Amino acid sequence: MKRILLFSLFFLLITTVFSTTKCTNNEVEDIIVAIEIKESDRIDIFDVSNPANPKHLSHLYLTCAEDVYVKGCYVYVTVRDSSYCNSGLVIVDISDPKEPKEVGYYNTIYDVESVYVKDNYAYITARYKGLMIIDVINPTKLQEVGHCKTVNSAGEVYVEDNYAYVTSYSSGLVIVDVSDPANPQKVGYYDTADDASNVFVKDNYAYITNVNDGLIIIDVSDPTSPKYLSHLKLGSTWSVYVRNNYAYIANGYKGLTIIDVSDPTNPQKVSCYNTQKTGHYNMSHETRDIYVKGNYVYMADGYNGLAIADIKDPTNIIDPTGPQKVGSYDTPDKAWGVFVRNNYAYIADNKNGLIIVDISNLKEPKEIGHCDTIGNAEDVFVKNNYAYVGDCKNGLVIIDVSNPTEPKEVGHYDTRSSAEGIYVKDNYAYVADDSNGLVIIDVSNPTEPQKAGYYDTIGDAEDVFVKDNYAYVADDWNGLVIVDINDPKEPKEVGYCDATDRALGVYVKDNYAYIASGCNGLVIIDVSNPINPQRIGYFDTIDKAWNVFVKDGYAYVANGYDSLVIVDVSDPTNPQEADYYNTSGEAWDVFVKDNYAYVADWKNGLVIIDINDLETIDTHCFAFFEISGN
Repeated sequence: MKRILLFSLFFLLITTVFSTTKCTNNEVEDIIVAIEIKESDRIDIFDVSNPANPKHLSHLYLTCAEDVYVKGCYVYVTVRDSSYCNSGLVIVDISDPKEPKEVGYYNTIYDVESVYVKDNYAYITARYKGLMIIDVINPTKLQEVGHCKTVNSAGEVYVEDNYAYVTSYSSGLVIVDVSDPANPQKVGYYDTADDASNVFVKDNYAYITNVNDGLIIIDVSDPTSPKYLSHLKLGSTWSVYVRNNYAYIANGYKGLTIIDVSDPTNPQKVSCYNTQKTGHYNMSHETRDIYVKGNYVYMADGYNGLAIADIKDPTNIIDPTGPQKVGSYDTPDKAWGVFVRNNYAYIADNKNGLIIVDISNLKEPKEIGHCDTIGNAEDVFVKNNYAYVGDCKNGLVIIDVSNPTEPKEVGHYDTRSSAEGIYVKDNYAYVADDSNGLVIIDVSNPTEPQKAGYYDTIGDAEDVFVKDNYAYVADDWNGLVIVDINDPKEPKEVGYCDATDRALGVYVKDNYAYIASGCNGLVIIDVSNPINPQRIGYFDTIDKAWNVFVKDGYAYVANGYDSLVIVDVSDPTNPQEADYYNTSGEAWDVFVKDNYAYVADWKNGLVIIDINDLETIDTHCFAFFEISGN
C-alpha cells in the first residue's frame, strides 16, 4: 500500500450501501461519505467494495459540515457556521454516487451537532436547544415536528425503538420518549460522571464512551430507570459500535480496542489494534470514530487517515490494506539472518547454528535441515551448493548444502574478531569482522578457505555488500566505508560517508547505498562516485534499523520491535513510507524474493509476508475524524 503525503484535513465518515443509479428503498452497499472538518466545505464519497483499495468517487461542496448519516440514497449532513444563523440539516441525493446533489435544507438556527435518521425522521442534537426532530419524508420539504430540551449541551444521539438516547457533554445520558415525534418527552437520565462522547444501544443495553473514563454499560430495559451494570477503564474513548457480542471502541491514541460484552456485567478486553502503522507517536493520530460492516471495521483516525481492519476473528485483528503474513516457522533460538534461494530459506539461528527451511509451501514452511556451527550464527549467504555463515567469534563457517536435508560443515576460517556480515562473490567471501574490519577469504576450495586480504575500517564492521570492484562496509559508528577490492589481496579504502548514527546494514543498488542506521532509520548515499559518496536521503523508521533489502523501488527495513518497514525509494532524495508489517517480535534481517519478504525475527523465527501489492490507493492522503453508519 503506497502512502501519499498527508494533507492538513479532518473528515467525518459514514459507510452505507447503494445500488446503481436509481434511488430505491433498498440500501446499497460499500460507500463511505466523508466530511472535511478543517475546511469543512465539502463531502467526499468513497467506494470501499474492496477494503484493501478504497476509491474516491466524487465530492460535493457544502458549508461547515459537522456530522453525517446515510440512509437509503440520501446523506443527511448537519452544518453550522460561526454565527449559527445558517446552521441546520442538508440532505444530499447519492443515488448516483459519482454525481451527488443537494436536494433539501432546513435551518435550525441553533448550533447543531449530530444526526440520526430512523423511519421518516431525522433526530438532531442542537446543543442547548436539545433534541430536534425533523420530518424528512419529503427530502425537498423539511419541517420540524418536535423538540425536547435535554440537560446541558446535547452531543450525540442514537435512536432505538421509541427512544432517543442523547449524550450530554457534562451530564451523561438522557433518554427521550419519541413515540410521538411531535411531543418528545424526557423519561430517563444517567450521570456518567464525565463527558459522555458517544452512545450505542443494542438489545436492552446502552454502551456509553466517556471522553476520559472508558466504557460504561447501562441497563435500559426500563428507560425510565436506567441502571449501571459495569465500567471498563480504557482511557480516552470517543466512539463505540456494538455487534454480536463485541463492542468496538475508538480508543484515541491507542487505536481500536475490542471488548467482549457477552456478559454486560463483566466486559473483557480481547484485542487491540494500533492504527499507527509505523509506531510513530503522532499527536495528529487519534482514533475518534468507528463503523463496523461485514468483516471489517472502519476507523476515523485523524491525520492518519482511514484505518481499515479485518475483524473476522475479533481476537486477531488484521490490516487488509497492507502486507499480509502467509506463513511462519518458529526457530529454536533467535533468528538473526536469512537468505532465500530456490525453495529454501537459510536461517542463521544464533546458538542453534544454520537451519534450512523448505518454503515450497509458503503457508506451511518446514525445517528439513540443521547444522550446528558451534558459535553464534548471525548472518548467512548462499552460493552454489554452499552456505557461508558468519558465526560471530567462531569466524566463517562453510556448509555443504547440496543435500538440504543433510547439511555438513566442510570448511572454517577464524577471522579473529566476530564475523557479523557475509557476502560472497566469485571465489571470495567478504566478512564484516567487527573490530577487525573487512576480511577477504579465498573460498575457491571451500574445504580449505584461506585469507586473501584485510582492511581495518577503524570502526566495527557490521555488514558488507559487494558490487563491481567495491566492497561497501557498514562500519557501525564510523559510517559507510567504500573499499576498492580490484585486487582482493590489497584492498584499499577509497571513500567514506558519515551515516549520522550507526551503520548496521548495507544494500547497494544502482548508484545508491542504503544504510540501516540504527536509531537514525534509513540513510541513502549516492555512490555514483565511490571516491566522494554523498548522503542524499533519509527516512526515520522510529525504532532501530538493523538491516535493509532493496527491490523494485522499495527498501525493506528490518526495524527491530517496529518490525518490517517498507519505504518507497523511487526518489532517493525523498524516501516515503510505503507500508509496514508488525511481526509481533523483533525483526533483525530481511530477504525479498518475488512477491514475498522473508523476515528473520528474534522472537518468531522466520516470518513470510506477502508484499505483492504495494501500489494500493491509500486514504492516508485524507484525514478522518468521525464515522457512522446505518
